[in-house]
Amino acid sequence: MHDAALKEKAREMFVVNGFSMDTIDTLMPEVSRKTLYNWRDEDEWAEQRKSRVTKNRTRTERLEAIVDRLLDELDVTLDPKLIFSMGKIIAALKSSSTFEFTDEKRSEDEKPDELSDETWAKIDERLGLS
Repeated sequence: MHDAALKEKAREMFVVNGFSMDTIDTLMPEVSRKTLYNWRDEDEWAEQRKSRVTKNRTRTERLEAIVDRLLDELDVTLDPKLIFSMGKIIAALKSSSTFEFTDEKRSEDEKPDELSDETWAKIDERLGLS
């Protein structure tokens, strides 16, 4: 029987960090490949990872909606608190859209979770950065 800490480490690498099973197998030589795959299947790591990805996409969409509302408000008034909030949200958006899973393929029709260049230009313009 393998240590529960090894199992949790492998789960975190797969679910949270998005490592492929091959990578985890290489990084954890103390656990057999078969055991890793058994853990993944028995504890439904793939479903956990998909749920995490969906949750992150939902967060990104919500943050983008907040950015839209703040931009509308900034059209009316250049409130320093709103500008500060916008900066924090932009930082959160940038950090939430930089990670992609290595062994999940994105369809050609699916666009990445990021703001368009036009939107970034609009934000920079309204914040007086351009």
